[in-house]
Amino acid sequence: MVMFVIAIMLGLSLPLVTALAGRFRVGSARDAFVNTYARARATAVQYGRDGRLHIRADRGQFWVEVDTGIPGALAADTIGRVVNLAAEYGGVTMYSPKQVLCFDSRGLAYSGGVCESHDAIVTFSRANRVDTVQLSLGGTVVRR
Repeated sequence: MVMFVIAIMLGLSLPLVTALAGRFRVGSARDAFVNTYARARATAVQYGRDGRLHIRADRGQFWVEVDTGIPGALAADTIGRVVNLAAEYGGVTMYSPKQVLCFDSRGLAYSGGVCESHDAIVTFSRANRVDTVQLSLGGTVVRR
């Protein structure tokens, strides 16, 4: 009888646990993006050169790149790691209308050349859970 009651309790709680896990994975992926966005700005200031946040939504990846070599040599290095959403966050996908967001050596957002304007909404989803990050022209971030 005790085993039967435990089995019923587990059966009823499993959908709730699954839903919570999906919610946390999407939120964690969103937070990883926001942290990487901040890293791009900080890296630009640290090295005194343009920092670029690369977003490949079709692959579910994003990373920071900066020229860390001799000025003018264009030796771009990846700072930190390339985040792979599907592998690291259990199948979370993303959508972004932008691919390259840039910060100048003062940490200010700018566009021009390969750099796109920062006014975008980046969406993270898994099953029926969706979280967004709204980026502004000034480089500020709002989590939703």
